[in-house]
Amino acid sequence: MAEEHFEKKLRVLHEISNELSLTPSVHDLCCRAVELGRSRLGFDRMSTWFVDKDPKYIVGSFGVDEKGRIREETEERVAIGGDPVMKQISAEKAHSILCPDVPLRDNSGKAVGQGSHIIAAIWNGKEIVGYLSTDNLLKHVPLTEHDRDFVELFASTFGHLYSLKRTEEELRAAYDRLKEVQDQLVQAAKMEVVGGLASGVAHEVKNPLAIILQGIDYLAKKVKAKDENSHAALMRMRIAVKKANAIIKGLLDFSFTTKLDFTSQDLNEVIEAALLLVSYEIGKYHIEVVKEFKKDIPEVKIDKNKAEQVFINIFLNAINHMPKGGQLTIRTYTTVTDKKMVCADIEDTGPGIPANILDKVFDPFFTTRRGLGGTGLGLTITKSIIEMHKGKITVENKKDGHGVKVSLMFKE
Repeated sequence: MAEEHFEKKLRVLHEISNELSLTPSVHDLCCRAVELGRSRLGFDRMSTWFVDKDPKYIVGSFGVDEKGRIREETEERVAIGGDPVMKQISAEKAHSILCPDVPLRDNSGKAVGQGSHIIAAIWNGKEIVGYLSTDNLLKHVPLTEHDRDFVELFASTFGHLYSLKRTEEELRAAYDRLKEVQDQLVQAAKMEVVGGLASGVAHEVKNPLAIILQGIDYLAKKVKAKDENSHAALMRMRIAVKKANAIIKGLLDFSFTTKLDFTSQDLNEVIEAALLLVSYEIGKYHIEVVKEFKKDIPEVKIDKNKAEQVFINIFLNAINHMPKGGQLTIRTYTTVTDKKMVCADIEDTGPGIPANILDKVFDPFFTTRRGLGGTGLGLTITKSIIEMHKGKITVENKKDGHGVKVSLMFKE
């Protein structure tokens, strides 16, 4: 009878193994293993623990509390020598151990009952990577040697799947890093080309433009004051030359790293200053500005003028894509990645960016407004400035399909 019961459990274990192999991540694998260990294999409480970087400790994953609820226990860290049963299995270097009558404890180490306790090593075929623990606190059905054998088998099966999932995640992360480096190398090659172009432009165009501007100033003094048409023509020429000069300066700013003047700034105030500088365009195109600023936001170390240029470029880009009016939403907040970051999101209600060109928006000279005065350098310069600040910028279409969201992250 016991053998039939064991064979039945083996079939169930095979089904569980197939199901666990389909989990997308180590996190999901650990959670699902505990769920299925209870629901399909019939064990009371079950938890998985993994050997820490310091092998004297184990860290939690998922487990079941004294009320039968599954919970995440990744914040738990326990010294192997501090648990009598764990100390015993570690000392004996056994793959499993059954303690028929021991105190059963909660996560704090407090005894919550008395009963059977099995610990099995999570074995991946090469080494012990953790431990699987189960007891009979909830149903009080004594655990047997057959149960110990089966828990050991389950732990071994789980260990192989765990190592496989970890390897998959590491390979995926390595691929992502490789792709990122490849993209950076491609971008670096583009920057080198643009850098050479900018250097040539600086010598071949900037100096002649300065001479032309001097000529315009000279002619303005010679033209009679009453000759309004000539003065108007000279004014338009001056504006055109200055615009060309600004484009060249932008190329140089983009291509060559300039020294930044870092000071502590309130990002909300920097955004307000940038908005003031584009207030004419906001009014001209009937743009509604919505500000969702976080109060008492931490100051960031930035170059104020460069940061203003970043926001001006983004604002103008958004406004240009809402020629019949729309809404410009600016949101500031803080978040934590590896460090605390101060962030700004800028959203518009324009038509969005076609998916086939979304990955090209930072490319030098790429623009969808070539015939409307676009140079294709605005977002390129913006990205360069953000990278000079060791920050991050992303551009994506909004999930509702109406407009674009630009996200900026600055280190506090």
